[in-house]
Amino acid sequence: MTDVRPAAPGRPIRRPSWPAGGGARRPSGRDRLHGPVPGPVWAWGAAAAAAAVLLVVWSGRPGGLPPLDRAATDLLVPGGRRPDLAADLARLGTELGYRTLWLPTSLVLVWTARWRHLLVYLGSISAVAAVAQLAVGEAVLVRAVREEVTGSPEAFDLSAWPEVVLATVAVGTLYVLTPSGRARRWGWAAVVALLALCTAPRIALGADDASTAVASAVLGCGIAVITFTLLAPEPAFPVTYRRRVKAHLALDPPRTARIRAALRDQLGLELASIEPYRLDGSAGSTPCRLILAGGPPEVLFGKLYSLTHLRSDRWYKLFRVLRYGRLEDEAPFSSVRRLVEHEDYMLRLLRDGGVRVPAPVGVVEVVPGREYLLVTEFVPGAVEVLDSGMGEAVLDDALHQVRQLWAAGAAHRDVKPSNVLARDDRVVLVDVSFGELRPSRWRQAVDLANMLLICALAADPDRVRARARRLFTDEELAEAFATTNSLTVPRQLRRRMEDDGRDLVALLRRGLPVHPRIRVQRWSARRMLLALGTVGGALLTAWLVALNLRAGGLL
Repeated sequence: MTDVRPAAPGRPIRRPSWPAGGGARRPSGRDRLHGPVPGPVWAWGAAAAAAAVLLVVWSGRPGGLPPLDRAATDLLVPGGRRPDLAADLARLGTELGYRTLWLPTSLVLVWTARWRHLLVYLGSISAVAAVAQLAVGEAVLVRAVREEVTGSPEAFDLSAWPEVVLATVAVGTLYVLTPSGRARRWGWAAVVALLALCTAPRIALGADDASTAVASAVLGCGIAVITFTLLAPEPAFPVTYRRRVKAHLALDPPRTARIRAALRDQLGLELASIEPYRLDGSAGSTPCRLILAGGPPEVLFGKLYSLTHLRSDRWYKLFRVLRYGRLEDEAPFSSVRRLVEHEDYMLRLLRDGGVRVPAPVGVVEVVPGREYLLVTEFVPGAVEVLDSGMGEAVLDDALHQVRQLWAAGAAHRDVKPSNVLARDDRVVLVDVSFGELRPSRWRQAVDLANMLLICALAADPDRVRARARRLFTDEELAEAFATTNSLTVPRQLRRRMEDDGRDLVALLRRGLPVHPRIRVQRWSARRMLLALGTVGGALLTAWLVALNLRAGGLL
């Protein structure tokens, strides 16, 4: 049986304080997932709304602000003579201006795998282009839609719609290519220069008035700023040019301060420092080491979960359904809270069932509905089982932990080298976030097969098989290897097996009874319909974006 001592000393019972003012003791009903609206959203929202109102008021008039328009025209067209250079620049800008911005930017976003930025970028500029085309386009479909919306098929008099689209594209490009700070401030200067350079020839040719062009540019800039601030905020989706594991959140000073305050208020633990820990073995959370100001213990282990991990879990499970069919116990979690609650529950269940796991300390709410920290015991002196030398005692205990999982009626579901630690002659299983209660024989057989493969990486396969026969029957061992395929073996374990070069499955299966291969693919009407819906939805979205871009002159 595992040691059930608490990982942290007993603390006073802590309850949330009553809301300030003491009036309402029930929840207000307001959505806690969203914080206050950022200041730039309010400022640009007001500016964009004012610009839209001015464009509506000025529609159909010869000019918006005559003094400004005359001054700009006199500056750009001295003597009232239209220069040929202005016509050439306007034509060149119409043909190349949009494409020289959004096409390379989209390729950069694909190369750096920033899919959220790509979706918001293409979605915003295609939507603005479609609205602009709907306002001034002359196609039969556009006129029919306009008549349904406005009651008249006549175009809306908005001569400066190219400035709206260009401003949206330029500011969107700025937000996805430059991080906030000095680079973005210089980028704003470049955006203003670009808009002035592209707008000046149209004003010189008399296609636009200066006041209308300025209002259109402000409207386009406001749309882009609001869209990216709300749908792709930089703290959650940072601008970076190197591929990174999205699960690893930055432990920056603001987040560290929130974690420190939450640990003190909810668990009564004073945090001295927090640092990332073994990031190479985790792709579904941000593991970290919590160094306490007082002890014992001096160190605890934490796993930070956020909306990023919840989204990744949903996409991962959707991909698994499309590729293999509905697998066992792979329904997505509804919230970050449910995600962390499940792992905390599995830790306590396995500990009570005799499986050696880190002792749970508690769950900390860092940001309500968005970020949670699971705090557990930090296993001192532990190393990955492959670095332990794999003595007889370690080998036996590793296999014994699988037997204890079976006895507890549970499955780990992610048995890989980084999740199997050895301390002296004892093995500890960590990262039970995929754990399952009352699994099928197939799930339990998968755990056994993966543990045998891990042991065979560091010990002779014949010795591993001989030791395993002390705890499992030959039929159980043969059944385990009948489940082994690319789906059931975790990626980290597959890499280690490829580096090893031996056919470990064949070596371990030697001398065991023949067992038919257990198929994983599960075909069903639901899987086929989901696949058709997913592919069809993706193609329809791509077609609509391409149609909008083409209608707005971006293709």
